[in-house]
Amino acid sequence: MRIDSHVHVWTLGEAPFVHHSDMTTSRPDYPGRIEDLIRYMDLNQIDRTVLIQCMYHGYDNSYMCDCLRRFGDRLHGVALIDPQQPDAAETLEQLHQEHGVQGMRLYPITDRNASWLSSDSQDALWQMAQELQVPFTWFGHCDQIPLLEPMLQRFPEVNVIVDHLGEPVLSEGVDGDFKTLLQAARHANLYVKATRIDGISEQPWPHRDVFAHIKAVYEAFGAKRMLGCTGFPENPQRGEAVGFRVVEEELDFLSAEDKAWILGKTADALYAQVAG
Repeated sequence: MRIDSHVHVWTLGEAPFVHHSDMTTSRPDYPGRIEDLIRYMDLNQIDRTVLIQCMYHGYDNSYMCDCLRRFGDRLHGVALIDPQQPDAAETLEQLHQEHGVQGMRLYPITDRNASWLSSDSQDALWQMAQELQVPFTWFGHCDQIPLLEPMLQRFPEVNVIVDHLGEPVLSEGVDGDFKTLLQAARHANLYVKATRIDGISEQPWPHRDVFAHIKAVYEAFGAKRMLGCTGFPENPQRGEAVGFRVVEEELDFLSAEDKAWILGKTADALYAQVAG
């Protein structure tokens, strides 16, 4: 079982799947269409993929939901919803019930003040995630982890997946703010994606400057609480699953069983329970 835990798809903004400025005013130079993803999955023997709503479409999840409708046996969907809106919990429930969406992405990385993360106003949203048995993905910096921890404690049945190793500052090594993420491994409901390796790295293949961070996460969390991604889409399209290749070919501290968890079994455990 090979599952890519983190992929964005998007159009070039043509109707009906237009772009929105909720998250960004930038626009893509090339498309990341679902048809290309499915071909890429087949090329790389990827059984299922977790779609993470793309920032170009903002809080309008309609393109992702259409992809789920068309390829529901191959995809899981994670929405973008404004968590500070009073109807966020109801929106999550509606997307889950009507389109099979299996969670949402919290996005504190753009906030100078992300204290809202553990505000009492977030309880209804977390309670809904608990009732639906869907995880959150969490896109933030390592130094924002303390703002997340109160919610991990209040809602121990809600799983949270930290994106992209917490976006570490490589020059700080593993003893800088990254240590905050490692210490948070004490929360059994916290998971980490060893993803965007080629984007975080400042070196060419095989991106060795990220290896120490991946190993530190492995030692703190264990492979059963780690997930990987292939790196789709690429520009230009080469069809090469860079993220999976790093795990499979270069991380010699991982056993074959560890790699199986990171490249599929962990995602299967988190998402299969609500697969439609």
